[in-house]
Amino acid sequence: MTYEKGITVLIKSAPQIIRAMEGHAKFVIIGGGNTDSLRQQVWNLGIWDKCYFTGFMSDDDLNKFQTIADCAVFPSLYEPFGIVALESFAARVPVVVSDTGGLPEVVRHAKTGIVTWTNNADSLAWGVLVVLKNPDYAQWLVENAYKDLEQRFNWAKLAKQTEAVYGRVLHERSQVDWA
Repeated sequence: MTYEKGITVLIKSAPQIIRAMEGHAKFVIIGGGNTDSLRQQVWNLGIWDKCYFTGFMSDDDLNKFQTIADCAVFPSLYEPFGIVALESFAARVPVVVSDTGGLPEVVRHAKTGIVTWTNNADSLAWGVLVVLKNPDYAQWLVENAYKDLEQRFNWAKLAKQTEAVYGRVLHERSQVDWA
């Protein structure tokens, strides 16, 4: 549970989301590591009864959990690629992410998920509420994301594209006169 994952931003946004959902929102925070400061933040905000810290979760349990999640939120302050968003696409869970690193390359705002401003609790709350308050739209995002997963992130296609790049480089290098 590193600082870069932005969980503090999610917790800051939680009271706004809980109010807007008239108390019908719960936050399940998945991940191991030091959560003492996060638990203290939740306690200080008075939302302890709405936040659950699971600690480490096995892949099997995570896959099962995603079948009941209404929204997956990745408020990262830094995220090199964004495979977590792809995993949610595959699980058919609507996603809300921050606009950092590779996340906005993976998640197309308002087409395959919601992209919010990095380190901005109000923006994050807005994005989560768009998903939670508009289930038909959330389902549309999920359908688009699942299609996008196959079209842009199919591992077999990516492997062939990578192999083609290596082939071109090898061919180009073999044509160079090194003398």
